[in-house]
Amino acid sequence: MFMSNVMQMQKVKQVILFLTILNLTGINASVTSPEEGMPTGPCCQVSPAGVPGIPGNPGPYGPAGSKGDMGSPGDVGMHGAKGDKGSDGLNGERGATGEPGQKGEQGVGQPGKQGPQGLPGIAGLMGGRGVPGLVGLKGQKGDCIERTQRVAFSVARNTDIAESTSSLPFEEILFEEGTHFDLSTGTFTCNVAGIYVFMFSVLKLQGSASAYATLMKNGNAIVRGFTSGAGNYLQTGSSAVVSLQEDDRVFLNTGGNLRSNSLHYTSFSGFLLYGEN
Repeated sequence: MFMSNVMQMQKVKQVILFLTILNLTGINASVTSPEEGMPTGPCCQVSPAGVPGIPGNPGPYGPAGSKGDMGSPGDVGMHGAKGDKGSDGLNGERGATGEPGQKGEQGVGQPGKQGPQGLPGIAGLMGGRGVPGLVGLKGQKGDCIERTQRVAFSVARNTDIAESTSSLPFEEILFEEGTHFDLSTGTFTCNVAGIYVFMFSVLKLQGSASAYATLMKNGNAIVRGFTSGAGNYLQTGSSAVVSLQEDDRVFLNTGGNLRSNSLHYTSFSGFLLYGEN
């Protein structure tokens, strides 16, 4: 119906255009018939055509034409650009709690860390007395050794000493039996050959980087005690079992500054364990 109206409009425009061209070229034309009573023929002058009137209003739409045949499919268009990501929607309401699922199979995991040690348990009841063992064989009669020789000493310092020494001197004899200890040289001289036990202890003086004491037999080192560090009142010592012959000398060789007072932080002791006779 729309196409029919368009075609009618085009025809009207063509008629108007045609008449306009005739006027411009000087050709007389009339689209009207002569009125009744007016003379006609060669003697009568034909009036020029009038100016075309204003086109009338479009007529009513004609009835719809029949549906035309379906056209061939058009070419596939290009893909459009990807649109912007839409905004996130509102969070939905929380759903109802589902029913508990079935228990799964036991997994194989790594052993966990060892837990803290538990409190000690209550002591159990004492067991009954066991069956007495067999009586052992009687041993051979041993030799009786009469110990008549006693050698022992214990000496100490009562003051600090702020220098290294080749033989540490002592100032007080705490105990002495069966020997004579030389305090001025700090030396024990063996007068009974045998096996002896010696012990010593020294305290590092405050401010000294380190301190040590070495148990010496004649000119040979037996054992050493050593301490170092910035802390105060660091103490060291050692002990040894030594075989001595008569006139062997035992003393302490020291390094660093040593601390001592009436509490005897620095001391030296020894005794005869058993003689060779």
